[in-house]
Amino acid sequence: MLKTSVEQIKQKAREFAQNNKRWHFHILTLECQLNETREFALILENITDNEEFVSYSDKPYMGLGEELVKLLHGSDVITDNQEKKLGEPSISVKKMLKRAKELNQKGVFWHHHMLFPGCKFNQYKDKWVIVFEDKEQGKIIESISDIEPKNDLRHIERLFYSQKR
Repeated sequence: MLKTSVEQIKQKAREFAQNNKRWHFHILTLECQLNETREFALILENITDNEEFVSYSDKPYMGLGEELVKLLHGSDVITDNQEKKLGEPSISVKKMLKRAKELNQKGVFWHHHMLFPGCKFNQYKDKWVIVFEDKEQGKIIESISDIEPKNDLRHIERLFYSQKR
């Protein structure tokens, strides 16, 4: 994994999107099960070319994450007025949403991961996996799909980026 700047990661993500690469990113919090450091980490994965880039910070990358999620999934993925248009979430994502709403009301920061097929962190290599880490209750909730769970993702991303910073 190549350590680089946030600006480089942003530039690389734009290039990957323009060139139709299979890419995605991760925001790793301090308590994240995937984070091996004592810093927030932003990881950019280019699955097409087997490249990984990382940047570290003492703050979460929420602003850049919001920008990258729109680039990756479309600008409507976290639009506030989308709730009426959203379909019903899957059963496992309903559990995540319920808990995320509780944590948002309490002002407790939480996070999740969208693990793409081929992602370095994905133990189900050919599946799409949404992972919700609830450190307060010591639980992990997973939603595993054969196809990209776009509707579920819209539900969870909206809540994630609505957290008080």
